[in-house]
Amino acid sequence: YIATHRNSVIVFHLPGEFLEDDYISELMDDIALTWLLGMKIVLVVGCRHQINKRILSKNNEDDATNQFLPFTAHNLRVTTLSILRYVKEEAGYARFEIERQLNRALKSHCANVEEGGNVISGNFYAAQPFGVVDGVDYEYTGIMRRVEVEKIRTIHEMNDVVLLTSLGASPSGEVFNVNSESLAAGVAGALKAQKIIFFSRFGGELRHVESDNLIQSLRLSDAKRLMSYHDMEINRRGYAIFPNKEMKENDAVTEFLVRIGWSTNALERGVKRAHIISPEKGSLLQELYTRDGAGTLISRDLYEGIRRATVDDVAGIYNLIQPLVKMGTLVDRPKSVLEEEILSYYVFTRDDLIVACGQLKRYEGGFAEIGCLVVNKDYRKEGRGDAMLSFLERVSLQSGAQSVFVLSTQTMHWFLERGFREVTVEALPPSRRAKYNYQRRSKIYMKTINSRLVDAAELNWDR
Repeated sequence: YIATHRNSVIVFHLPGEFLEDDYISELMDDIALTWLLGMKIVLVVGCRHQINKRILSKNNEDDATNQFLPFTAHNLRVTTLSILRYVKEEAGYARFEIERQLNRALKSHCANVEEGGNVISGNFYAAQPFGVVDGVDYEYTGIMRRVEVEKIRTIHEMNDVVLLTSLGASPSGEVFNVNSESLAAGVAGALKAQKIIFFSRFGGELRHVESDNLIQSLRLSDAKRLMSYHDMEINRRGYAIFPNKEMKENDAVTEFLVRIGWSTNALERGVKRAHIISPEKGSLLQELYTRDGAGTLISRDLYEGIRRATVDDVAGIYNLIQPLVKMGTLVDRPKSVLEEEILSYYVFTRDDLIVACGQLKRYEGGFAEIGCLVVNKDYRKEGRGDAMLSFLERVSLQSGAQSVFVLSTQTMHWFLERGFREVTVEALPPSRRAKYNYQRRSKIYMKTINSRLVDAAELNWDR
């Protein structure tokens, strides 16, 4: 994991309330360690919590005024000129506190590092007014307009860390209050970051409604369906919509769904993976550098173009595998057999051309067999074989399998490099053992699977 993440761009989002908790020092130590291990860091810190406290304090002092009420529409604050003053002060406080804590952590880790290790904050993005929506003038509430990508990359080349707050300026010099989650997702997308990390004070976890098994990873499409189920969406202009009023009253569920929402927003902008984790000591390192993880991972849909085969695909699959059949690498599969077993096949298509295929058969005892894994010679070296293998492993998991196996006479090392180990015929499920061809003497390779192992495998080919 250390080698895989080295030189990767990662964006962290820190809510303002973390600045008042005891674990902020330990969290800064963990973030500093990711820097020491070679990650290029952008840290976005919010201050909504501090602003709310200031507004409530002002209201308690003077009940007769309404100018400081935290009026929101679409769950977004209307930033008046008076509130903007609070935003400036609290954004400055948040910036100084993170600079202080992170600088301490970086310096404690970089004794043997020749250069870098500074926290650099400044005007690295431009903002613009949110405008008037549904008759409401949001005044000094803003949205991200543009990110100074090259400036940030220059700082990363100097081995320094970039720090951003929710206070953004327009080219004309006006200052706006930008939603920090929206800013983190936008900056990560502009940088095409490998990862974005949203910290959640409640932690949060997902469990399967039937099995109660912990769900540690989601596809982008799964996350969007989960949001749709709860009638929640992230508006493109930077706010969360919750038609379900009961959800607003449950802080833990609401916060977790909002984090999922901004994660999907970042993935749709080009970020590869989003993580939602607790700020507790060690959680970040466990999530990034161990297979077990410590949070929820959401990945973009890497398998776009893969689908279950139909009878219309028989000719295409047959033509794809014939060269390997003639070489003796694959067992011959007449069109009649392909048509009979077509529902066990999956195809990877590009512009209606089948460029890869694979077969998945399920057996008793939690076993599944992957076979006929073929990629068109003109499309090799592009990760399509790895994508098809990972896809079939995920389908196996969804069907309840704990182990997958392959039979091979020529491509043994390819499977060994992907976590399979050679086993004997006795390791096969009984029904498959009875059909084993002793004359062909194919070697058997088996692999135990779970969602985190598949996630780890994806990191090696989707970098």
